[in-house]
Amino acid sequence: MIVYIDVLIVINIYITYFTLRAAAGMLHTRLRTGRLAAASVSGGFTALAALAGLPILLSLLLKSALTVLIVLIAFGIGKPAETLLRSFLCIAVSMLICGAAALIHEFAQTDFVFSANGYPYLDISALVLVISSAVIYGVLSLWRRFTDSPSDSVRIPLTVTLHGITVTLSAIADSGNFLRDFLTGRPVILCRADAAQPVLPPNVRAYLSGSTDDLTGIRLIPMTTAAGQSLAAAFRPDSITAETPYGRKRLDALIAVSDGALENEDFDALINTKLLK
Repeated sequence: MIVYIDVLIVINIYITYFTLRAAAGMLHTRLRTGRLAAASVSGGFTALAALAGLPILLSLLLKSALTVLIVLIAFGIGKPAETLLRSFLCIAVSMLICGAAALIHEFAQTDFVFSANGYPYLDISALVLVISSAVIYGVLSLWRRFTDSPSDSVRIPLTVTLHGITVTLSAIADSGNFLRDFLTGRPVILCRADAAQPVLPPNVRAYLSGSTDDLTGIRLIPMTTAAGQSLAAAFRPDSITAETPYGRKRLDALIAVSDGALENEDFDALINTKLLK
């Protein structure tokens, strides 16, 4: 099978782009466009390592090292633990993509798609790939334009109960809140700490004061705001009830609070509109 360098690079630019977007989505982190573009292009050129013909172990070590480099380009230099987590997620997503390519190659008995030393490859020209991608992007953009719901924010009374204590919050329903707990997949409602104070567990209050001695039951949710990146402390209350335009609805979600979150807003909480449907 002949591997064309231009096709290998272009395909892996695409793969790197979607891999980084997937990792950022799982970590609830927003990537800067310039960094994402630079990292994607770098990922395309690092795919040339597939042509080195290294043993499997050395190939995996090299791919891991190159992935860390791409992660640093995309996310910037952060704490070592954050970089390792981002790199692990990128490697995991990349392995899933390569695994899917290998399965297709094996079961379909075709050389159209296969994995070249851990890097996906499609047996088509780079020009066809770019044109088809542009067409698909255009179709999806038109579909989204016609199917997206209005983005006007709606105020929703939210009742939160924990250990017999209840607080009512004024929440804004907005499609821009994509926060989710990475482990359970539950959506996260971001609240002002002072508004949710009556139902905050003691260890959440302690965390907001700077103590990390007891994190039992707390989920640390990465989030990006206008002020930068931070971690919100999330917990699961006994119940959350929303008064929606369609009636009362019980929500399965976490409540998250963070220093400075929503402090200059005239509402108490931010909730994703999908939770109310």
